[in-house]
Amino acid sequence: MKNPLVMACLSTIFLSVSSFAQQADREVQAYRPLYHFSPLKGWIGDPDGLVKHDGKYHLFWWGHATSTDLVHWQELSRPMKEGMGFSYFSGSVAIDKANTSGFGKNSMIAIYTKHFAGDSLPEAQAISVSGDQGMSFEYYKENPVLSINKFFFRDPQVFWHKKDKLWKMVVSRPDVQEIQFYQSPDLKNWKYCSSFKALGAKNSFWECPDLFELSIEGTKEKKWVLLIGRGPNRVQYFVGDFDGKSFHSDQTMIDYLQSGKGIAGVVFDDFENPAYPKWKNEGLAFAENKEMADYLGKGYASSPSVKNAKGNLISVPFTINHKAINFLIAGGNHPDTTCINLVVEGEIVRSTTGDNCKVFKWNGWDVSSLIGKKAHLEIVDQSTDSTKGFIAVDHIMFSNQLTNQQLEHALWLDYGPDYYATRTWRNYDEHDSLKDTVIAIGWMGNWDYARKVPTTWGKGFHSIPRVMSLRKTLTGLRVVQQPISQLQSLRRNGFSAQNLKIRDIQEIKGFKPERNTYEMEVAFTPVSANVFGFNLLVGEGRKLSIRYNPALGDLTIDRTNCTDFNTDESFTQVFAKKYTVPLTLKDGRLNLHIFIDRSSIEIFANDGEMVCSASTFPSDKQLGVQAVSENGTTLLDLKAWQLESIWK
Repeated sequence: MKNPLVMACLSTIFLSVSSFAQQADREVQAYRPLYHFSPLKGWIGDPDGLVKHDGKYHLFWWGHATSTDLVHWQELSRPMKEGMGFSYFSGSVAIDKANTSGFGKNSMIAIYTKHFAGDSLPEAQAISVSGDQGMSFEYYKENPVLSINKFFFRDPQVFWHKKDKLWKMVVSRPDVQEIQFYQSPDLKNWKYCSSFKALGAKNSFWECPDLFELSIEGTKEKKWVLLIGRGPNRVQYFVGDFDGKSFHSDQTMIDYLQSGKGIAGVVFDDFENPAYPKWKNEGLAFAENKEMADYLGKGYASSPSVKNAKGNLISVPFTINHKAINFLIAGGNHPDTTCINLVVEGEIVRSTTGDNCKVFKWNGWDVSSLIGKKAHLEIVDQSTDSTKGFIAVDHIMFSNQLTNQQLEHALWLDYGPDYYATRTWRNYDEHDSLKDTVIAIGWMGNWDYARKVPTTWGKGFHSIPRVMSLRKTLTGLRVVQQPISQLQSLRRNGFSAQNLKIRDIQEIKGFKPERNTYEMEVAFTPVSANVFGFNLLVGEGRKLSIRYNPALGDLTIDRTNCTDFNTDESFTQVFAKKYTVPLTLKDGRLNLHIFIDRSSIEIFANDGEMVCSASTFPSDKQLGVQAVSENGTTLLDLKAWQLESIWK
């Protein structure tokens, strides 16, 4: 007979040895994050089924992990029934507290997309039921519960709407950029309510929607927020009202997104007048418009992709009296032949071409050194390329803030290249003090290179959880994000310094990380420097560069020479890039809250008004931390901590 006490002791020993082995494995596996969640092995993509129930946070990716603090996680066995002939695509989990479904009180219902390989059958929404807190799910025999006979129909987010006493589903038709809303009394029978489309960044797939209420800072008000993943790597959002059936964006947000109302600067031309009164039209290229996406207002200047249809638009002269000229541009990537030029005294001093697509994106020039000079603009199409030989320009603005992020005009949740498929936790614990706190997490990946990342332990990891709220601005309500405070439990070996005078490149002598798992709270005060920031992950001839230009309100993250994984040229071509974010000083200071975790960086700027997340993949020997102040002095306040592994 087995002795229960002996068996319990052996079980504890085996668990301890297993935990120690997992920790040791994670320590030695190159690039593996130590305080971001990643599964022990295999692929992780979109976060799914985020619920809190009976004091536990659940995280699914159709794997399963739980936590009591959103920091330390226990990975459990995979809960879904295997061998079903389809893939479990993204979805959500509902806790049926009132047994509306008939599956049992407090049953856990997973709602997900059934996806068939090779798009052989239409996607549909299905459910599986758990009576053991998500340890295992049983497939519902009457599936699917919702099908519209479309090949792309995915990523349901389901929640209980108290006012209507009905379940609501937010689900995407990604290929036509449409979000649909459904409702159900029992999670099994769904009725179509409405759809949302034609706003924000409308190109590429719309995926992984979420809808929830957020508090407005400093008030007792709340508004509804709709998140939409725009493939391959970004999340846009909309603020408005939800009446239980339809979501409607605030009018101030609509005006900003559709016509650019509220953008700081002076509009030189938005091309609403198709006669181009501010321009001299030379040649035939600009005789008709080419169909474009994501422009502002009702018009834009463009040339059709017709071979040998050459021409130029020459603007009226003007005096440069702002630091930047910003514009939306699309078209062929042909320097000199499909481009917009700035001409001063007969010489082309700035020029930008398209990126071989029909989608308008923000670009801009620093013209601070040209203030006071007479100039004019030229929009040029001298290309003979029959497919990509066109150029399109919209909303040319003179401004004192450079807008050069090369993204569509939208409200982005994160400006970095690696933050996607954001979802929020639904809290089913009625008496929880954090009941009204909205916490989100995203996949730190990018479909441009997700399958090429240099990891041997698996693919993918998730961001640190973020607390979300709304902040009032001159152009309407904006989402702000803060790292969860529970991460402070990982801090050790704290370092603090104030009013450090930084000139050129200086090592932070009092803070030398033992490994690239650390946190920094910094405040820069410009004195006389043109540009300031950090070099992080310094070593072996590589670094991650962060630079801020206070004159232009322009933050740049440069990872062109960051990773030590340089053997795959196809990976390097899409990974090794710079990313630019428009950002103004707050009370004359730049505040950054930075998290480094072996293969990633997350930057929260100005109390969460801007977030930038990126994967990095440096070697474990790239431990240098340098402050930078170019051509002058910058004052730096710094707090820094080494962060412990969550897997001990």
